[in-house]
Amino acid sequence: MGLIGRAIEAPGVPTVAVAVRRGLIARVRPPRALVTGYPNGQTVGPPGDDAAQRAVLCRALALLTATEPGTIVDLGGSDHETAPRGQQR
Repeated sequence: MGLIGRAIEAPGVPTVAVAVRRGLIARVRPPRALVTGYPNGQTVGPPGDDAAQRAVLCRALALLTATEPGTIVDLGGSDHETAPRGQQR
């Protein structure tokens, strides 16, 4: 995730990874990440929950233009829960 994201971003194409757990994605260090907190296998939300899945997708797409590289955002969190790479929340 992180290595591929950084390679894609090198020529200027922004990326965002969507993950279920902060600890793992923080170690991978993608350019941008959204942590959903859903169970494994349901990264974007429960099956059949179109509203939840759409919310995850919209938030992830918003990160492409609204965030500096290295940022990890918790879904549903406020701005103070966003920490650039190398910083703790």
